Amino acid sequence: MTVVTVTIKKSGDLVYEPNNKVRRGQPVRFVLDPLNGPLWAKVNPPACLVATNSVTLDQTSAAPPIYEDPVSESAEFTTYSFTVEVPLLPEKPHFGGEAETKNGNLDVTTDPPKL
Repeated sequence: MTVVTVTIKKSGDLVYEPNNKVRRGQPVRFVLDPLNGPLWAKVNPPACLVATNSVTLDQTSAAPPIYEDPVSESAEFTTYSFTVEVPLLPEKPHFGGEAETKNGNLDVTTDPPKL
């Protein structure tokens, strides 16, 4: 099953690969853009994922700045919103500074994947 990747850019823009349509059980991965990403981002996942606790991705820690979780098998077929908080530009080198919130969404669908 294809992983849907949400790449977080330094500007806070969200890029969906291949798109924002997901199916039950499909993995969704949130990553900081390795070339043009913020130092950190706080992901408030959509309610359609199995885990819905906020996760902070941090490029300065030893852990990889990736969060992956599957879409719940009981998720309704609808659009789920989520938010990502990124530091304001120019970035502050510490957590707890001012952040900007970006909105995104995942569309849980029964449509077959497009090849």
